[in-house]
Amino acid sequence: METSSTENLYRILPFDRAVEVLKGSLYFSHPSMWDDPYETIVDHDKAHAMFAQCWCMNGVSDAMWRIYSPNSLGVRIRTTRSKLEAAMKKGMKRGYKKRIKEVEYETTMEVKKKAEKIAKELSQVFDPKKAADLFFMKRSAFKHEQEVRALLFCEDAPANQPQKGWTINVDGCELVESILLDPRVPEHFGAAMKNYLKREIRFNGSVQKSALYSKPPVFDGRVPAEDL
Repeated sequence: METSSTENLYRILPFDRAVEVLKGSLYFSHPSMWDDPYETIVDHDKAHAMFAQCWCMNGVSDAMWRIYSPNSLGVRIRTTRSKLEAAMKKGMKRGYKKRIKEVEYETTMEVKKKAEKIAKELSQVFDPKKAADLFFMKRSAFKHEQEVRALLFCEDAPANQPQKGWTINVDGCELVESILLDPRVPEHFGAAMKNYLKREIRFNGSVQKSALYSKPPVFDGRVPAEDL
């Protein structure tokens, strides 16, 4: 399983989860923990051993702030594919496999057809690359996410004790290049969050509040009084 390109990747997280990343804990969720039931449309012998996390190619999105920062206290972390790949490679155990790739959005019928085909192939012989393909197709209703997924196949994950997620150790302050605070965060909360990241975590990258809702200059379109 492999990666492509080195463009920027973005992820909006609750503040405490972002702090966990900076402290060196990179968490990958099992798809059974996600809302979309199509994430587990195929069951196979190693379904318990595959975990993923979701990133976005779009760095400016009102929808993504509202979905992933509903309390206005979330933050957006930024990295690159090459840094994420390097962090995963360094934190992986022997026997693990990874893939970082864009999600392809298709109709519900197309997703079902592809999933059925993959299920038949996996029932004959397990191929981790083929099983990984399931993670990179989603229904078109989710196209607004412009998602890139980082997949981790953990060979030694216990089948008798399915895990909700899997964590690997990383250099979080090296992985994360910058942090953007929610554009709706109250000023006092924003100041406290920035202070904590800089003084307690010693994060050296940029920490700014998103300017998405900053008031623009107002252009005067009124007709001069003498022309009325």
